[in-house]
Amino acid sequence: MCKRFLFVVLLLIFTDGTQAAEEKRASYDVKLTYKAYWAGFVISKVNSVTHISPSEYKMDVAYEITGLATLFSNMKNEVSARGEIGPDSRLRPLFYHNTGSWGKEGYDIQTKFNPGDGKVITHDYSFKFKKEFNYIPIRDDLKFGPDMVSYYLGMTLDDQAMKISSEMTHQNVFGGFFLLDIGHRCTGDKIFKSRRSIYKGPVRICEFKDEIIGGNFESVKKKKKRKKKKRSDLEPVPMQIWYAKLDELKALNPWVPVYSEFAIDWGKVHVYLSKIEVIKK
Repeated sequence: MCKRFLFVVLLLIFTDGTQAAEEKRASYDVKLTYKAYWAGFVISKVNSVTHISPSEYKMDVAYEITGLATLFSNMKNEVSARGEIGPDSRLRPLFYHNTGSWGKEGYDIQTKFNPGDGKVITHDYSFKFKKEFNYIPIRDDLKFGPDMVSYYLGMTLDDQAMKISSEMTHQNVFGGFFLLDIGHRCTGDKIFKSRRSIYKGPVRICEFKDEIIGGNFESVKKKKKRKKKKRSDLEPVPMQIWYAKLDELKALNPWVPVYSEFAIDWGKVHVYLSKIEVIKK
């Protein structure tokens, strides 16, 4: 559950970007709050603050379990990222920090990038888990950005990437411990309405899949052999994110995630945009 939910969090909180190159004289702070529901109960909240100007971007995000879910987990996660915005409006990552904890377990990742070619300059990490693991690092020749923040920001600023298509578009993304092949496609439009969301109106539905292609954790203790699963059982179900153009960000015109849903062992989790605040500086 944790891995899947964190992936959703990254998708949601990292796609509130703006077309800063077109706002040549203004800087903005965008504050977003998301709530995740399971069986009608709020199980977690995500609060993000994004600062964006014509030349740079910076994001700070906090995620925590809440409500009944605290009976099963006390997980917390904080992510921050910053980078430059080039004359061509492309995002150039500089720094990425991701830290999380649940009880006595946790991890910390800090990565610096060369803004010119996106190559990883430094990659510091630590982790503490109950089970013993050996970490198999990402190969040095594969250590390139974008990081997950910059990837999703760039995607939602690209009208071509948000067009409806039957084909998946793939990109290698540096995720800290792992190098991911992330694929996405937008499949259609519909009208969205929910009392749990501040937004009601047209949305674009996009699907996402991810696969680890570099970096891994290997258990120190050998596992007992299990019956081999069929490929159909191992195929990941695409995760859906629904995007919209919001009146509050009309001057900036980004695609903002307003809803997501994904399955866990106990049922389906629904994530809604519950609050937005935009400050022009």
